[in-house]
Amino acid sequence: MQIAMLSILIIGVISSIFGALLILMPDLVLKVERRANRLYMTDAAIMNNRIPLGFFMLLASAFLLYTYTTAPFQQIIFLYLAITAAIFGSLLLLNPNLILMVERKANKLYMTDAFFFEHRIKLGIILIAASTFMVRTYLVFG
Repeated sequence: MQIAMLSILIIGVISSIFGALLILMPDLVLKVERRANRLYMTDAAIMNNRIPLGFFMLLASAFLLYTYTTAPFQQIIFLYLAITAAIFGSLLLLNPNLILMVERKANKLYMTDAFFFEHRIKLGIILIAASTFMVRTYLVFG
Protein backbone atom coordinates (compact mmCIF):
# COMPACT_ATOMS: atom_id res chain seq x y z
CA MET A 1 0.00 0.00 0.00
CA GLN A 2 2.85 2.42 0.80
CA ILE A 3 4.26 2.02 -2.71
CA ALA A 4 0.90 2.86 -4.27
CA MET A 5 0.54 5.95 -2.10
CA LEU A 6 4.08 7.09 -2.82
CA SER A 7 3.43 6.59 -6.54
CA ILE A 8 0.33 8.77 -6.29
CA LEU A 9 2.37 11.49 -4.58
CA ILE A 10 5.16 11.36 -7.18
CA ILE A 11 2.71 11.47 -10.09
CA GLY A 12 0.92 14.36 -8.40
CA VAL A 13 4.11 16.37 -8.04
CA ILE A 14 5.14 15.69 -11.65
CA SER A 15 1.66 16.69 -12.85
CA SER A 16 1.81 19.98 -10.98
CA ILE A 17 5.25 20.78 -12.38
CA PHE A 18 4.15 20.00 -15.93
CA GLY A 19 0.90 21.95 -15.44
CA ALA A 20 2.82 24.99 -14.20
CA LEU A 21 5.27 24.72 -17.09
CA LEU A 22 2.41 24.57 -19.60
CA ILE A 23 0.97 27.76 -18.15
CA LEU A 24 4.15 29.72 -17.43
CA MET A 25 6.79 28.39 -19.88
CA PRO A 26 5.13 26.77 -22.91
CA ASP A 27 8.17 27.40 -25.13
CA LEU A 28 10.36 25.35 -22.78
CA VAL A 29 7.91 22.43 -22.94
CA LEU A 30 7.91 22.56 -26.75
CA LYS A 31 11.72 22.78 -26.88
CA VAL A 32 12.17 19.79 -24.56
CA GLU A 33 9.58 17.77 -26.50
CA ARG A 34 11.33 18.41 -29.82
CA ARG A 35 14.71 17.47 -28.37
CA ALA A 36 13.30 14.31 -26.79
CA ASN A 37 11.72 13.29 -30.09
CA ARG A 38 15.10 13.52 -31.78
CA LEU A 39 16.92 11.64 -29.04
CA TYR A 40 14.43 8.87 -28.39
CA MET A 41 11.89 7.47 -30.82
CA THR A 42 9.23 5.75 -28.73
CA ASP A 43 7.70 3.59 -31.48
CA ALA A 44 10.90 1.63 -32.05
CA ALA A 45 11.67 1.36 -28.33
CA ILE A 46 8.18 0.12 -27.50
CA MET A 47 8.09 -2.40 -30.33
CA ASN A 48 11.58 -3.71 -29.54
CA ASN A 49 10.58 -4.25 -25.89
CA ARG A 50 6.92 -5.06 -26.40
CA ILE A 51 6.96 -8.43 -24.61
CA PRO A 52 8.47 -7.21 -21.32
CA LEU A 53 6.34 -4.06 -21.49
CA GLY A 54 3.22 -6.12 -22.15
CA PHE A 55 3.89 -8.38 -19.17
CA PHE A 56 4.69 -5.36 -16.99
CA MET A 57 1.42 -3.68 -17.98
CA LEU A 58 -0.53 -6.85 -17.22
CA LEU A 59 1.16 -7.05 -13.80
CA ALA A 60 0.41 -3.37 -13.22
CA SER A 61 -3.19 -4.05 -14.18
CA ALA A 62 -3.43 -6.90 -11.68
CA PHE A 63 -1.90 -4.70 -8.96
CA LEU A 64 -4.35 -1.88 -9.72
CA LEU A 65 -7.31 -4.28 -9.67
CA TYR A 66 -6.13 -5.61 -6.32
CA THR A 67 -5.73 -2.05 -5.03
CA TYR A 68 -9.21 -1.18 -6.28
CA THR A 69 -10.79 -4.08 -4.43
CA THR A 70 -9.10 -3.39 -1.08
CA ALA A 71 -10.20 -0.66 1.31
CA PRO A 72 -9.76 2.31 1.59
CA PHE A 73 -8.76 2.65 -2.06
CA GLN A 74 -12.10 1.79 -3.62
CA GLN A 75 -11.85 4.67 -6.06
CA ILE A 76 -13.00 4.21 -9.62
CA ILE A 77 -9.74 5.64 -11.04
CA PHE A 78 -7.88 2.46 -10.05
CA LEU A 79 -10.40 0.36 -11.98
CA TYR A 80 -10.03 2.52 -15.12
CA LEU A 81 -6.23 2.43 -14.89
CA ALA A 82 -6.31 -1.34 -14.45
CA ILE A 83 -8.54 -1.84 -17.48
CA THR A 84 -6.41 0.49 -19.61
CA ALA A 85 -3.18 -1.24 -18.57
CA ALA A 86 -4.72 -4.65 -19.30
CA ILE A 87 -5.87 -3.58 -22.77
CA PHE A 88 -2.52 -2.08 -23.76
CA GLY A 89 -0.54 -4.91 -22.21
CA SER A 90 -2.62 -7.46 -24.12
CA LEU A 91 -2.28 -5.51 -27.37
CA LEU A 92 1.49 -5.26 -26.93
CA LEU A 93 1.67 -9.02 -26.58
CA LEU A 94 -0.96 -10.12 -29.09
CA ASN A 95 -1.31 -7.41 -31.75
CA PRO A 96 1.32 -4.63 -31.49
CA ASN A 97 0.71 -3.48 -35.07
CA LEU A 98 -2.80 -2.42 -34.11
CA ILE A 99 -1.36 0.10 -31.64
CA LEU A 100 0.90 1.56 -34.34
CA MET A 101 -1.98 1.70 -36.84
CA VAL A 102 -4.24 3.54 -34.41
CA GLU A 103 -1.44 5.93 -33.44
CA ARG A 104 -0.69 6.81 -37.06
CA LYS A 105 -4.37 7.35 -37.87
CA ALA A 106 -4.78 9.55 -34.81
CA ASN A 107 -1.73 11.59 -35.78
CA LYS A 108 -3.21 12.16 -39.24
CA LEU A 109 -6.59 13.15 -37.83
CA TYR A 110 -5.41 15.32 -34.99
CA MET A 111 -2.05 16.92 -34.28
CA THR A 112 -1.62 16.95 -30.52
CA ASP A 113 1.04 19.67 -30.32
CA ALA A 114 -1.32 22.28 -31.77
CA PHE A 115 -4.11 21.15 -29.44
CA PHE A 116 -1.92 21.24 -26.34
CA PHE A 117 -0.60 24.69 -27.04
CA GLU A 118 -3.96 26.09 -28.07
CA HIS A 119 -5.47 24.87 -24.78
CA ARG A 120 -2.32 24.98 -22.65
CA ILE A 121 -3.80 27.12 -19.85
CA LYS A 122 -6.89 24.91 -19.46
CA LEU A 123 -4.74 21.77 -19.57
CA GLY A 124 -2.29 23.27 -17.08
CA ILE A 125 -5.14 24.04 -14.68
CA ILE A 126 -6.53 20.51 -15.12
CA LEU A 127 -3.09 19.01 -14.40
CA ILE A 128 -2.65 21.15 -11.31
CA ALA A 129 -6.16 20.20 -10.11
CA ALA A 130 -5.40 16.50 -10.68
CA SER A 131 -2.12 16.96 -8.85
CA THR A 132 -3.92 18.57 -5.92
CA PHE A 133 -6.29 15.59 -5.78
CA MET A 134 -3.37 13.12 -5.83
CA VAL A 135 -1.39 14.94 -3.15
CA ARG A 136 -4.56 15.27 -1.02
CA THR A 137 -5.19 11.53 -1.45
CA TYR A 138 -1.63 10.84 -0.29
CA LEU A 139 -2.01 13.10 2.74
CA VAL A 140 -5.41 11.67 3.75
CA PHE A 141 -4.72 7.98 3.16
CA GLY A 142 -0.93 7.82 3.29
